[in-house]
Amino acid sequence: MTALKVTLDAPLGRFVEDQVASGAYPDAAAVVRAGLAALRTEAARTERFKALVREGAQDIEAGRFETVEDTGVWFDQIEAELDEAAGAR
Repeated sequence: MTALKVTLDAPLGRFVEDQVASGAYPDAAAVVRAGLAALRTEAARTERFKALVREGAQDIEAGRFETVEDTGVWFDQIEAELDEAAGAR
């Protein structure tokens, strides 16, 4: 395990201390680990989003798209498909 020394500004330091005092985390290191895990998850989600945007742009350039007249109906259809897929699990 790598040991690092980190200096936090006052508001972040108080936040860490408050998290430990609340009992949500056993110590400051656990707060920092949780924050880094959340950052890693968010970075992965951002990369996935960017990849999907690139894929969508490529589809548009290749002519693979459909025109949607009523976005409300379109979103309702997507939601129904997701609900159906979730029910099948």
